[in-house]
Amino acid sequence: MTIIRDQQQNSQKSLARAAECVSKADVLLIAAGAGMGVDAGIPDYYGGIQRAHPRLADIGLNIYDLSNHTLFTQNPALAWGHWVTRQREYMNIRPHVGYQMLYNWAQCRKRTVRVITTNLDRHFLCSGFAPDNVFEMHGSMYDAQCMYNCGANPWPLDTTNMPSVNLNTMQLLGPPPLCIKCGGSARICTALAVDGHWNTSNVEVARIRHETFFREMSTDRTLTVLEIGCGTVMAKVRVEATRIVAEHRMRGGQAIHIRINLHQAHIDEHEDNISLPFSALDALRTINKLLID
Repeated sequence: MTIIRDQQQNSQKSLARAAECVSKADVLLIAAGAGMGVDAGIPDYYGGIQRAHPRLADIGLNIYDLSNHTLFTQNPALAWGHWVTRQREYMNIRPHVGYQMLYNWAQCRKRTVRVITTNLDRHFLCSGFAPDNVFEMHGSMYDAQCMYNCGANPWPLDTTNMPSVNLNTMQLLGPPPLCIKCGGSARICTALAVDGHWNTSNVEVARIRHETFFREMSTDRTLTVLEIGCGTVMAKVRVEATRIVAEHRMRGGQAIHIRINLHQAHIDEHEDNISLPFSALDALRTINKLLID
């Protein structure tokens, strides 16, 4: 009982300190992984594909089979069936209240707020964040690209008029999208798990904007990085958050790194690192209450 009580007291102190660091931040970087969307009902892969997409698992497929450029060449009906199903699932899920809390924090005039995420749900944009302040590192599953690199820029899909999907076989029941320039085959314009053909032209603009902002940020500004739900299997956001913190500290600036993760909250020992072993929504609600109080 004493150990549990001590852990609870330590967690409360860490939450209070996190709220203080958010309040005092000149620059707040929100670094969001799959755990951010779990509380809204979006499946992650912590429990494997059987938990995230049981129909596909029953067919005998894993995430590397599905999120694979080759599948678009060998079985485009299945490749598009998978992604159209995900599009429709995500469009039917609304952002949880934590997104609105983060947006409200961004309205403070003294504070600059930026977002990096590998999530494909676009919930930050749906919650009001300006597109120029959001770096979607994996691109968009609502855009398509040419399979033959004909020179066409990625284009938005007409998601409302996509063909139906047979939910037993996950096959698209109609012709898949074609390139708007050459008329050849098209694929989803996002970073696939097995890829080498992703057209990154749209993402490059956001990447350069993101890197330039943090490279040119004055060391007089206090940086707080709020890393939320970023795991270690797909660790791109976790790695980038850590890099930005390390570089700001190396240049002599103050950088606080807050890691919110229900399963993998461990963070390197540092006086300005804070570990919060909570779900995204639980942590955000508590921090928000402390900020209001």
